[in-house]
Amino acid sequence: MWRRLIYHPEINYALRQTLVLCLPVAVGLLIGQLHLGLLFSLVPACCNIAGLDTPHKRFFKRLIIGASLFAGCSLVTQLLLAESIPLPLILTGLTLVLGVTAEISPLHARLLPASLIAAIFTLSLAGYMPVWEPLLIYALGTLWYGVFNWFWFWLWREQPLRESLSLLYRELADYCEAKYSLLTQHIDPEKALPPLLIRQQKAVDLITQCYQQMHMLSAHNNNDYKRLLRAFQEAMDLQEHISVSLHQPEEVQKLVERSHAEEVIRWNAQTVAARLRVLADDILYHRLPTRFSMEKQIGALEKIANQHPENPVGQFCYWHFSRIARVLRTQRP
Repeated sequence: MWRRLIYHPEINYALRQTLVLCLPVAVGLLIGQLHLGLLFSLVPACCNIAGLDTPHKRFFKRLIIGASLFAGCSLVTQLLLAESIPLPLILTGLTLVLGVTAEISPLHARLLPASLIAAIFTLSLAGYMPVWEPLLIYALGTLWYGVFNWFWFWLWREQPLRESLSLLYRELADYCEAKYSLLTQHIDPEKALPPLLIRQQKAVDLITQCYQQMHMLSAHNNNDYKRLLRAFQEAMDLQEHISVSLHQPEEVQKLVERSHAEEVIRWNAQTVAARLRVLADDILYHRLPTRFSMEKQIGALEKIANQHPENPVGQFCYWHFSRIARVLRTQRP
């Protein structure tokens, strides 16, 4: 149970956001400056909107840009208010100036609303503290947010990869079920193919994402790298086996009419899908995989293949699921 609480992506994200907000408040309460701690905890809201919550190659550069924009907007807002310039003109001018950043990249575009929120927060501070104090709060708050997130992702450095691998295994499970349910239901291939291609593309996209994360993780010489690399290679092998095409709907129908192949094929597909979902949970929650066997399911397919040697579908399904079962049983690519 505790693994599901700690390693679940949504709970892990909520825990990170709660700590980054509550720790400044707790420190402010301990030193008798609760109001500063509460003000300090407002900065992560700007950082979240600005997209500063995920470390990457230019993470600290973006932190510096974000802190500079937050502090700059705060300073400009205070100075213009001191000159009795109407607030609508101030915010409109800031929007026009910051709108240029939207043309640089999508990540820079997210700095625009975050900087405007920093300016709006400043409205409640102007006149109640020195001009430099809100600037210092934004600068130190952004630095705290960046350092905390960097430490958090260093502490949980392999968890993003585990989440992606878990999603990949679940997508492969859904793809396997969908493919063989359509195959045995005699649906027109022209109608059945587009949804399958969409699922297959999702799996390929997740493989690309995992590959990029594997490359980043290997640079840290992580102890669990080899285990995750093996799980990734196994997923690629399974994707290749599952996506093997069978363009013989007439032969499938003949085999189904002469035997109980439909139930056996669906049984094998559901067994594979169930195992893939178990492996997805094992990867996500840091559990060692249990033993697995498909002897009964493969034996039923072999029996059908031997009873109908003239039909290539039985031989194909037997060979196909045997390879998948071997990968799932040995846990080796």
